[in-house]
Amino acid sequence: MESISGDEFEISDEQDSTAQEEKIFVTVRVRPLNGKEIAKGDASDWECVNNTTIIFKNNPSERSTYPNAYTFDRVYGCDSSTKEVYEEGVKGIALSVLNGINSSIFAYGQTSSGKTYTMSGITEYAIADIYDYISRQNDREFALKFSAIEIYNECVRDLLSHDGAQLRLLDDPEKGVVVEKLTEANLRDCNHLKELISACEAERQTGETTLNEMSSRSHQILRLVPILI
Repeated sequence: MESISGDEFEISDEQDSTAQEEKIFVTVRVRPLNGKEIAKGDASDWECVNNTTIIFKNNPSERSTYPNAYTFDRVYGCDSSTKEVYEEGVKGIALSVLNGINSSIFAYGQTSSGKTYTMSGITEYAIADIYDYISRQNDREFALKFSAIEIYNECVRDLLSHDGAQLRLLDDPEKGVVVEKLTEANLRDCNHLKELISACEAERQTGETTLNEMSSRSHQILRLVPILI
């Protein structure tokens, strides 16, 4: 997401202020066991011992010198909700875009670790909060622009286009790295954005893995640009 231009707004005390103080905020969320794992009698290798520390419970003896406890800004157990993850670890970062700060939220993890599931919920909550803020501004008007790309097998593709053409990355002297001929949609409202995101999901590359019948096989980047007009 990219920042708007114009007056700033104040993030409320209830929102996570860490986003304003730190450049990077790292959270870890433990995925619960799926049906196949439960049927095999598997157990989770990870356990959250507090809000910031996670331990690896099955450290092999030959790797005993490796640490089995890891500390992050925030950790969430397998019983955590996406709403909890968003409110405590993401919301302040998402809304900082309305305070003139470029922000990025991304998920990293192995196949079937729950990245798409978590990011889908976070995207939904972020969109709701952004539009809620805009709706409460009686003396301001906003325009929102949206674009989406997929990176698959080192190829960049426009998810808002159906031609499947590979796009080039270019160096712009003012904007930095840009995607050539990328579609940028002018959003009408919140429902329009949701429709476009659903269309992008349908365009993504998927495939079956040992843990997931419809695993995302690519990287997806959604870009939302609020502009104060």
